[in-house]
Amino acid sequence: MAANTEDKLAGAALKLLARKSWRDLTLAEVAKAAKIPLTQLQDLRGGKSALIGAILRKIGAETAKRYKPESDTARERLFDVALAWFEANAKRKPAIGALYEGLKYDPITLISERAEFGAAANWLMTLAEADTGPAVQARALGLAAIIARAIPVWLKDDAEMAATMVRLDADLSRADNSVKARKA
Repeated sequence: MAANTEDKLAGAALKLLARKSWRDLTLAEVAKAAKIPLTQLQDLRGGKSALIGAILRKIGAETAKRYKPESDTARERLFDVALAWFEANAKRKPAIGALYEGLKYDPITLISERAEFGAAANWLMTLAEADTGPAVQARALGLAAIIARAIPVWLKDDAEMAATMVRLDADLSRADNSVKARKA
């Protein structure tokens, strides 16, 4: 699928998710909102669940534009890039909330799209220059889980994101300490 088509679908899906649940969203209405003929989506593997990857790539691109690597350590850069991810989504909290809530009750989509979540987190690790060493993909899935754990906190947080930062810091510290303990 062309990048422009994918970006249009992701944008339309996010706009629709701001008003409705993931469960009630259809690929046909996303295509219509994106002004893309449904017939162009026949080769879309995974149907509606393929929107997850498109949404994550759109958010990843927006995060890359926002993120400025300024920290010395990989741990600090991961914190900063995760925070940039949340900042990139500040205006679409309702859409992210609808997607998060919907996926909690859609384990088949979560399982089928786990590679997309891993790829999105791997991109964040690349931005943070933390994609080195062994088990990068496993660490990427760990980062995806850390961000997922922070989403419900962020959904209730204010614009300063203090509670979100506390959650991210605690979970990244726990992960960092776990790695250090394994090395010892």
